[in-house]
Amino acid sequence: MILGLPNNETLREFAREAHWQQVDETRDKFREYLSSIRDKRGSHPVSAAKIKHLSQSYYDDYDEIPEGNLLLSKGAHRPVVLAALLGKRFRQGPWLDYLKPYNLNPSVYHENIHEAGGPLRVRPVGVELEVGMARLDGAEPTEANLDLFHQAYIEHAMRLGGNLDLSPELCIYQAELVLPPTLGFGKALHTLEQNIGALVHAIKEAELCLAITSTYPFESDFATSQTDKVETVAIFLNDINESRPRQCGYLEDLARRYQVTRGQVRTANLLRFQGYHMHVDLAGRSEALGMLSYAMNLGSASAIAAAALLKGGPFMDGTCDPELLCTREYVRNISITGHYVGLPLSPHLQPEGLERHGHLLRANLANGTARALLYGLEDDLPYSGMHNMLGRVRPDLGGTKGVCTLESTGMPSNPSAERLAAIATDFQYNQLAIEHYFRQHGTDLDALYDDKDMLEIFGPLDRETFMQMLHQSDLLCTDLQITTATGTTYTLVEFYEKKRRMLKRLLSPLNVIDTRDVDGLYDRIYHFLVSPNGAAQTIDDYINHPTRRGTGNWGNILRNAYVEAGGTVGAKNPMIVHSVMMQLNEALQRRYIG
Repeated sequence: MILGLPNNETLREFAREAHWQQVDETRDKFREYLSSIRDKRGSHPVSAAKIKHLSQSYYDDYDEIPEGNLLLSKGAHRPVVLAALLGKRFRQGPWLDYLKPYNLNPSVYHENIHEAGGPLRVRPVGVELEVGMARLDGAEPTEANLDLFHQAYIEHAMRLGGNLDLSPELCIYQAELVLPPTLGFGKALHTLEQNIGALVHAIKEAELCLAITSTYPFESDFATSQTDKVETVAIFLNDINESRPRQCGYLEDLARRYQVTRGQVRTANLLRFQGYHMHVDLAGRSEALGMLSYAMNLGSASAIAAAALLKGGPFMDGTCDPELLCTREYVRNISITGHYVGLPLSPHLQPEGLERHGHLLRANLANGTARALLYGLEDDLPYSGMHNMLGRVRPDLGGTKGVCTLESTGMPSNPSAERLAAIATDFQYNQLAIEHYFRQHGTDLDALYDDKDMLEIFGPLDRETFMQMLHQSDLLCTDLQITTATGTTYTLVEFYEKKRRMLKRLLSPLNVIDTRDVDGLYDRIYHFLVSPNGAAQTIDDYINHPTRRGTGNWGNILRNAYVEAGGTVGAKNPMIVHSVMMQLNEALQRRYIG
């Protein structure tokens, strides 16, 4: 049983009271109306009352400069959420710009998804890759360095065919690269190679050093970006965490562990992990499928295995951790927004869902619709899991299609384009199998528990097991032993071989995917883990060797490079950490520049 997952009768009842086509038509009319008043606001003042033309507010005090709120549909059918209004804390302009659509349809469920979502098919997977950077001498980049980097990236992305968009992140020396959705390993690898290549060319021109690692490794002053959006989030993170004694203790422990002596020792400043995320479109914008996928794709042994394959980064602020081969989750734990949230809220399908969703917006505890679905409670105080270690369902994307995505935030960065592409494709195949299950059984998990193989691969883990394995993967990376929902333990090699067989059995009768593609993917993952020709031992081997590329334990490779350069595990030595990062940059330049 998954706590909070609605049963099939709940889904049927909602669909009887609000047909999926009625819900879609109501939302389309609202979006059109909202677009029209946004277009006219330059010459006509926009009053909050006008928005009520096609909606009703959850909180009645909807004045001319409204607080955080939810807008619900009017009409004969059961009310649905049309849009969420972010709280005043997170606005840097007119409130109308912070009215975000809500596209998940609670009336799309397993008995009508063939109409609302079309036939079963492989869903495109998109990627977000976040990277950090420093100057060649290890110091913080100047504004001129960063400007040159962005200009050079655009030039080389245009030349290589990569994506042109680089967005600033919380850390001033960190950028996010969004890669468009693709299908299959080959296209994912090609897109990643183009974009990592553009990054490497840009870094060389700007005379910077690139860090595609799980946390920002360089000693730093921990400056945050100066954009209004980032500053607003930084103030929020500091305020909410500093109001909770337990979180203050986590922050102090981290500062001690990594001997942080520079910059501001505050939560927003030290929350410096780089994040490799993946997202796939949800069929039919189904709220129930989103919740089921969240539990089975992001909360299962498959998610732990994928993260372990990408993990590797023992450095934080110029220190090599005394025990962890990947420091990302330890760093993320300093913010309550990074704590575990077992299942996102449904405002429609869970008791008190609407109340909790509205509260996170009204109380300025979430800076986005998707994040206001991640309701957590610790020490009897609510919080939003904005950086939740599993991921989120995103119902707030713009565009006429009303697309929603399942987004994993549990994936660390890795410089191997092969491993990144493999995990993105694995995530895609997971979603295909889970959507097939949903179309057959809805949210009834009896069939899952009756199929031991599928239960081991996709069975949602209890919180204690998930957290324990997450920590073990930080300690061991690819040497992790996976514990499944049945309690069985496997090595990563054994787990992926079991997954290969299960997916082929499940997917081969569907005629929506060639099972040779399944074999091709897991052959690659097998090669990463078994390394028949010998595993990579050095950074250059891991990036460039023709047969050892992408093989070995990436966390161990980085730690061993640090020790071989004269560093002591557990000690702060920014110069040696920097020298290891320079080895990585030189290897990447050999691969992408020659």
